[in-house]
Amino acid sequence: MLVLLPLVLLVLGSLAAFLLGQRPGLIRRLALAAAGLSLLAAVAGIVSGPASFSVPWLPGLGMAFTMRLDGLSMFLVALTALATVAVVAFSSEQERPGGYYGLILLMAATAIGTFLSTNLLLFYVFWELMIIPSYVLIGSYGEGAASRRAALKFLVYSLVPSAFLLVAIIALAVAAQPALGHLSFSLAALERVHLAASTQNWIFVLFALSFMVKVPIWPLHAWMPDAYGESRPQVAAMLSGVLSKTGLYALIRFAFPLLPEAARLFAPALAVIALASILYGAWVALGHKDGRMVIAYSSLSHLGLVFLAVVALNALGLDAAVLQMLNHGIYAVALFLLFGLVERSSGTRLLERLGGVARAAPLFAGFFWITVLAALGLPGLNGFSGEFLLLLAVFRTNQVWAWIAIAAAVFSAAYFIRLFQLTSQGPSAPPLKSKLVLRPVQLAVLLPMVALMVYLGFQPGQVTSRVAPVAQSISRLEARAPGTSPVGNLSWEASRL
Repeated sequence: MLVLLPLVLLVLGSLAAFLLGQRPGLIRRLALAAAGLSLLAAVAGIVSGPASFSVPWLPGLGMAFTMRLDGLSMFLVALTALATVAVVAFSSEQERPGGYYGLILLMAATAIGTFLSTNLLLFYVFWELMIIPSYVLIGSYGEGAASRRAALKFLVYSLVPSAFLLVAIIALAVAAQPALGHLSFSLAALERVHLAASTQNWIFVLFALSFMVKVPIWPLHAWMPDAYGESRPQVAAMLSGVLSKTGLYALIRFAFPLLPEAARLFAPALAVIALASILYGAWVALGHKDGRMVIAYSSLSHLGLVFLAVVALNALGLDAAVLQMLNHGIYAVALFLLFGLVERSSGTRLLERLGGVARAAPLFAGFFWITVLAALGLPGLNGFSGEFLLLLAVFRTNQVWAWIAIAAAVFSAAYFIRLFQLTSQGPSAPPLKSKLVLRPVQLAVLLPMVALMVYLGFQPGQVTSRVAPVAQSISRLEARAPGTSPVGNLSWEASRL
């Protein structure tokens, strides 16, 4: 039952928020309590180790309510709960608090559902449900003048690939039915079936397109600038820190183990797309005048590197990908929330109108600087440990890919230092409409997040040792691809970090 507890707590908190209506103080405290309890349950799941939960649900259609908490999912569940706590702590909705906090909790609950589901149809249900709160939060609670247009764009980019995903899931189950003797959407059952290469290929293409849109990966990222830019910084933090991980997770959990021959066939093409995403995101972030967009395009670049390591098709790449998804989620959420405070206090996101914030708010600037250092990959902080392992995994598969990705790291340092300098440094503080002060509840959230940035910088093995057995199992077939290192050696290295 511990598997379901984070999900159940968030759903109950969401329902309570919707029912309480117009009581902002009470609703915010309730949402914070639900998210906090969910985080405690997620941490308890990490401590207790792998677990599963399954009950029959429409067995005639191959449906079962099956969830698994293992090294691949447990850290992403904890990340989701942590991000939700942070987002609620940095929110202060007064006009429609019930809907706002209820939707935030519901978004987190559906994301956790996608991370836990091991039945493909159940996964699809959560995947679709995740769109609803995201769409409403972008459109109805957005801050930009074009928030409704941004929400519609997000909806179109979400629903069209989801239709392809449903076709792929059904086709996969039908193709496996003769070998199984019955219709099944169970991951465990489908993993035992070897499909013809021609069948694998077109199903894999539909899977990949659907999941790449969610990350997003260039050139399927067109919804991202509008959604991140027109929504509230708290919603942008959830989109970048949590929802983007669902696409990467789905590739690792479903696409690669179920369609290994197609994965090997399309891996070089996907690597080229990943490299384009890395370089494009870094180049745009380097010159953008909007501080929030710098953070948004940095995520496009950083998640492109994670995607590249995933398509490297070795166990270390999968292991490092999960570690860096966790790392990116921590510092991306912190960056969006902290810069959101600057937006609110100064009334602008344009970097040319900022500068000198550190003089007006030195404590804020300290937290912002540590988070920027983690994001640019300073040794000793979590961004470095994740990026190092990602590049090592890519280097083992293709040195050219790795050198191109390393070149993008130079851009990463440049645009993040530029972001901090133009925001916080300067001879005089900008005119602030309100004081840039961190409330006690915000400090209570930021301190553990900074502690995690330091801890995971020195102890990445606390994550990789849990992920390594799952990564070894998933990549066993891919390890036979030309140019890929033996899975056993890579898994051993990851577990020893």
